[in-house]
Amino acid sequence: MSTSRPVALLLMRKDSSSYHSIEYLFETLAPFLSDEFQVRIVRVPCQSSGILRCARNLAFTAKQRADIIHVTGDIHYCALAVPRTKCILTIHDLCSLNRLNGPRKLVFSLLWYWIPLRWARHVTVVSEETRRQLKRNYPTMADKAVVIPNCVDDVIGLKRRITREGLCKTRVLQVGTAGNKNLDRVATALSGLPVQLRIIGALSTQQRSNLHRLDLEWTSSEGLSRAQILDEYRNSDVLIFASTYEGFGLPIVEAQAIGLPVITSNMPPMTDVAGDGALFVDPYDEQDIRSALVRLLRSPELAQRLSLQGRRNAQRFDASTVAVDYKEVYKLVCHGMARVDR
Repeated sequence: MSTSRPVALLLMRKDSSSYHSIEYLFETLAPFLSDEFQVRIVRVPCQSSGILRCARNLAFTAKQRADIIHVTGDIHYCALAVPRTKCILTIHDLCSLNRLNGPRKLVFSLLWYWIPLRWARHVTVVSEETRRQLKRNYPTMADKAVVIPNCVDDVIGLKRRITREGLCKTRVLQVGTAGNKNLDRVATALSGLPVQLRIIGALSTQQRSNLHRLDLEWTSSEGLSRAQILDEYRNSDVLIFASTYEGFGLPIVEAQAIGLPVITSNMPPMTDVAGDGALFVDPYDEQDIRSALVRLLRSPELAQRLSLQGRRNAQRFDASTVAVDYKEVYKLVCHGMARVDR
């Protein structure tokens, strides 16, 4: 009888400078899975834009060989090229689905969610909110979903934010510029305050125009490396993450792990993820966002308390702990394969 570890293939979307959160998550988890599984990370060759590119990704996926093939997110349709007994599908959010209408929404819903969900024997989601979204949209298939949260890289927990006492303006970090990241309302809320807004992400022409009209000092960067993003956290004074929709909200936990006070939205999954380590605001209310930041500016004691509580909360998402949950699902796949083989 062979005692070799089962091979777990982590299938990821093609590299892109515009997104990388899923990749960071599973690259962080891989070392903690490797004591029981031979972990291989494989990326599909094409972006998922157009039928021909998706077909190439499906053909590529069909050629992969492993005991477990884990479709780690975004390229859900690739699950259809994986033998069902070997397939794990992770759903991060339904954000793209919610942005579409009409026939495009129907086609996307079928290919990215409904059919892959029916096919995959094992499904994981990153939050209770994502499971609620699945239940709302695909009620007959959501029950198979197991919640396994995102994790924080242990390296982040070893970092500390840089003390910026004596500097004239508070540096406020905004991570993300997509519509759900709510940049326009956040920027308007900060207008006229003695702060510097630091934006991570590509700005549209309209966003730049809106920012230039405000009484606000701001800068932006895009295409940053992982190390550079960590430095952005370390060199900031507060994170505002007033998103209107998330599957998880990883910047909350990353900021908390480094010790940043966090202001985030008073809706799930942000409330679940942030625990007691954040101030919660109505993301649609600019005055509420502004008032929360003013509270922090006026109360160093509050900022310190949120920093301490946030660091404690971030420990819930330690990579080694999250890896244990994925190992349990991987073992179910292995056991299922053994039963089928017999």
